[in-house]
Amino acid sequence: MSIDSESKPLFSTGHDGSVFEFVGQFNEETLDEFLIWCTEKRVSDITLQSDVVAWGKVGGKWQRLTTRRINHDDMYRVVVAVYGQNGPGEVNSGHDLDPLYEIRDPNGVGRYSFRVNVTGGRLENGRGYQVTIRTLPSEPIKLELLGIEDDIVKAFRPEQGLNLITGPTGSGKSTLLSSLIRNHCEREDVSDKVIEYSRPIEYVYDGLHFPHSFVFQTEVGQHLRDRYGDDSEMSDWAYAARNALRRAADIIVIGEARDAATIRGCMTLASTGHLSMSTMHTIGVAETIRRALMVFPGNEQHGVAIDLLECLNLVVTQLLIPKIGGGMVGCREYLVFDAKIRTRLSYMPITEWPQTIREILQARTSIGSSMEDSARQLHKEGKITAETFEYIAQRSSSESEVTRKASLFKPDTAETSPLSGFAQTVTSSVSEAR
Repeated sequence: MSIDSESKPLFSTGHDGSVFEFVGQFNEETLDEFLIWCTEKRVSDITLQSDVVAWGKVGGKWQRLTTRRINHDDMYRVVVAVYGQNGPGEVNSGHDLDPLYEIRDPNGVGRYSFRVNVTGGRLENGRGYQVTIRTLPSEPIKLELLGIEDDIVKAFRPEQGLNLITGPTGSGKSTLLSSLIRNHCEREDVSDKVIEYSRPIEYVYDGLHFPHSFVFQTEVGQHLRDRYGDDSEMSDWAYAARNALRRAADIIVIGEARDAATIRGCMTLASTGHLSMSTMHTIGVAETIRRALMVFPGNEQHGVAIDLLECLNLVVTQLLIPKIGGGMVGCREYLVFDAKIRTRLSYMPITEWPQTIREILQARTSIGSSMEDSARQLHKEGKITAETFEYIAQRSSSESEVTRKASLFKPDTAETSPLSGFAQTVTSSVSEAR
């Protein structure tokens, strides 16, 4: 790839005011030129929609990227370019699309990669499309550039177990996980077979030198499907977990633990002698445990909780918060689930686990750190303002109180978690802060 992601800041410090000019149709060739231009301008997220100029997020703020509006015919061509001829028909039938779009670097060896979502919606004169595009680095970022805590690196590779990397949308979960895998496989003293199941595949390891380890990536639904299933996404993910058991892997990565099938699959892999890893859309270690259990029916939650406790090794939550001087910096809450913590939790009702985990982090008696403590360290290092630290501290205090009150509620169905509204509020607040 022509952009050296390791020689530039990880996040843009702001928009330089430039726009992308194009003449004629906004076709596939124009789209490719536009996306390469966005990558060079450090645009993190791009939105294209019918009858509107292109928008992009630069340095945490939305900016106009074109002066011309992109019309409906142009958007039709964009959907075909990122998905294929049947893309518009799929969207018009009420389905969204989640492809990975790649462009060969015209100036050398490599490629640009983008995660794409296409969703239909209304226009003043009918239906239209919105295409959301996230730029992805050409390869996992070197770990030292992310400032990862040593505790996380040291706890990353037990003999077996489950590691969960969590956070809201856009918090860098996949970036962090792929960087940890790269760092691990680049070690001379490591010999691991790593297999990954994702949809789509975001970070690739092409061209990296791993002395004694190797990685193979499978896109669920494209490279692997359940031939006997019901053609549903849930069926494909459950099949992927079963497939992993037959491949003699040391580390198994499930792109996202999104439902009961994938969470149970991750636990099964971890309990059969593998190290399994995944991501979740949760904020905080305590909320991650609660959310993982809430997707199961009430009569199954106790058994699932015990299974989860036995295999859980590490939970990391990451937020991206404004950095002094521009750009963003990662703020992480994490906890290593050692024998002492497992024993303590095993002697209490599972409804008390989230609050107890919060108390463990606040007491600083374990291998871990609360979000507030991590933010305090960033402020001490001069990376964030006092106002940003106070925001994180207040958010952590509010989360602790909500978790305490939620522990009084004993769910008996697999309904949406009472904390989901709170999590959405925090996600919105973080987005506004950025």
